[in-house]
Amino acid sequence: MKTRDRILACALELFNEQGEPNVTTLEIANELNISPGNLYYHFKGKEALLEALLEAFLEHTRGLLRVEAMPDELEPEDYWLFLHLLLEAIITYRFLFQDLSNLMGRHTFIQRAMRQWLQALRQSLEHLLHSLQRSGALTLDDDSLLWLLDNQSQTLLFWFDYQRIAYGDEQADPVQAVIQVMSPLQPYLASPAQEWWAMLILRYRRQV
Repeated sequence: MKTRDRILACALELFNEQGEPNVTTLEIANELNISPGNLYYHFKGKEALLEALLEAFLEHTRGLLRVEAMPDELEPEDYWLFLHLLLEAIITYRFLFQDLSNLMGRHTFIQRAMRQWLQALRQSLEHLLHSLQRSGALTLDDDSLLWLLDNQSQTLLFWFDYQRIAYGDEQADPVQAVIQVMSPLQPYLASPAQEWWAMLILRYRRQV
């Protein structure tokens, strides 16, 4: 692995474990057993590291949030897969979500990028919820759909921080997160989808 990639991997691990504000570039250099000058050669300070990791997260999720590539009709299993992939990315870059308001307040580039990301997330969720409607899997009015959109957006943004505070990082289970995000849909699912949901929950509970 190239030195630059090693630095990014180490920074990501330490930011996730300790929180970005609690990690210095010196600690990253010491963890990698390289000189601070070597780290500085690749990244001119911690802000440059943050920019690179933020871009990596955005690139990781960019394909998932492309509305133009999404189907017009959708089954619940497809929505489950979408959420699972998205939450895996959020868990991988969870330092961004551990104290998002703080990060956005201290770094304008994070504020700008994450607001754009949230807008893309909401557009994607809205499209997918409408796709579930069109397929007949979801039966609800427009007001309820907007409520679900807000509910799911908030859960995706803040679920991990709640889990970290309540239970610690070891509870960062994307399956549990997907269930949490999808649960408000349950009353609006059509009969076949209700059966699928019941079997899914039963299978998950047998595994934990």
